[in-house]
Amino acid sequence: MKEIKNIDKASLAKVTALIYGFIGFFMALIVAIATMTNIITNRDFQGSVILVTLFNIGAGLLLGIITAFFTAAIGWVFGFISAGIYNWFAKKMGGVKIELIEVADEKQPANNPPANNNQTL
Repeated sequence: MKEIKNIDKASLAKVTALIYGFIGFFMALIVAIATMTNIITNRDFQGSVILVTLFNIGAGLLLGIITAFFTAAIGWVFGFISAGIYNWFAKKMGGVKIELIEVADEKQPANNPPANNNQTL
């Protein structure tokens, strides 16, 4: 058994920020598409359906990008704080225990030793 004693705060913060950013981007796109669909199906617009669609797609992409940045920032803060809290509890009570196994390298079969590159031809 191995034990995780410490989590690098910046490392967890980066991963959490990426996860939150992707989720925020796709959620904003889903909201934009749902709004566009609702406007078109209820005929709650004036003008061309194509213009309404293009406007909502553009607004959805812009909203998705803005939301991704905000949710990524929130995710970074949560990841940093979570790592700090974990590290504090790990010092007081011990870390999470995990069991690791050794995996053979995929590039080289486990049963065959590496070839000697110093052979003369």
